[in-house]
Amino acid sequence: MELVTTTAGYEMLLRWGHLLAGVTWIGLLYYFNLVQGEYFKEADGAAKSDAIQKLVPRALWWFRWGAVVTLLTGLGILGLRGAGGSLDIYIGSLLGVLMFTNVWLIIWPNQKIVIASATQVANGGQALPEAAGALGTAGLASRTNALFSVPMLYFMGASSHFPHGFNVMAFLIAAVIILALEYNGAYPVLKNIGALSKLPAGGKMGPYTSVKGVIHCGLALTVILFLVVHFIK
Repeated sequence: MELVTTTAGYEMLLRWGHLLAGVTWIGLLYYFNLVQGEYFKEADGAAKSDAIQKLVPRALWWFRWGAVVTLLTGLGILGLRGAGGSLDIYIGSLLGVLMFTNVWLIIWPNQKIVIASATQVANGGQALPEAAGALGTAGLASRTNALFSVPMLYFMGASSHFPHGFNVMAFLIAAVIILALEYNGAYPVLKNIGALSKLPAGGKMGPYTSVKGVIHCGLALTVILFLVVHFIK
């Protein structure tokens, strides 16, 4: 029984929870982007409305709370390990935190509007005028998370199996690349913040429009970030 009361034992329990919650979160992220979105493109109005009212809220519940548990257990692991660690874990963590932020500050608030609009129409009312914009905003943030998930999973694994020593310059370059992509994904929300309203326009779906496009972009981003981490000394 002493084994589970050691630091290593606590870390293992946190890691187990991190994996369980992470599989739930990222699995549903892929379901939304690879399956549900493509189905909605072909579904008729009644089937789509029924799914938005009954299926989507259930999936979003597990999705957003899976993100919470993933973040909390991840922070717990980092806390037990203390300062230091490989550059890879910091890049993976940055991607994960941004993904969590997108879930709770962009995807979920806007999906609530979409669900409320579909429910109102099903009950004989009018669609909410902001629903179309909310759907696009949530969709772009979800695609951005799908993009980020590819390098995030690589760097989380690499932190234990192919680690790189921490390098400030490499981290800063990687962070600039990641934050530029996050800015594009979060732009529909950021543009409404007074202090940020005059920043360059973003919010472009671009190649993220297709499943193939976002997969290719995710793989390309992973390669670029790996080259930054591996070759900048």
